[in-house]
Amino acid sequence: MLRSATANDAHAVVELIILAIGSELTELYTGFSSPQKAAPILLQYYLQPGNRFSKELIVVYEQADQIQGMILCYVGEEAAARYAPIERQRSSELKKTVNHPIEAELDEYYIDALAVHPSFQGKGIASKLMKQAELDAALLGKSKVGLLVDQDKEHAYQIYEKKGYRKVNEKMLGNQPFWHMVKEVSIM
Repeated sequence: MLRSATANDAHAVVELIILAIGSELTELYTGFSSPQKAAPILLQYYLQPGNRFSKELIVVYEQADQIQGMILCYVGEEAAARYAPIERQRSSELKKTVNHPIEAELDEYYIDALAVHPSFQGKGIASKLMKQAELDAALLGKSKVGLLVDQDKEHAYQIYEKKGYRKVNEKMLGNQPFWHMVKEVSIM
């Protein structure tokens, strides 16, 4: 079943966020590449409204009382405001200004993170989550859904391409190159 994330889902969802973004980006946003050290920080972000990891941006797939997957999305024009709380936190910790690269384009509904627990992969859960994101985009009046895929993950790139996403440019996050992919959706 697809549903909005809740506070009770925090630990399971944070584990999936870390799985989705990987150690380099986890370190960029929390200061720690270790999941054990990063998780408490991401947990705080998850529970606080108004930032890019807030629970109100997340849809989970739950079956048998277990969170099996999640997708985190937001409107591109909100990206800078959603990044700001984390940038302020990191700036305070590092005692220097931190600005994270904006991943989303202003005119798109952006899939920031998508993950399915390894025990449940290959069962169509990611497809269901992506379809929900595309529906949400259309309901919000957005004709484009965007995402980034690590250039080293050719298999993931091919999956997105089969789902109708097309490479439009390259973006750098940290030291990692990503393909920015976009899919056109019909506005409702």
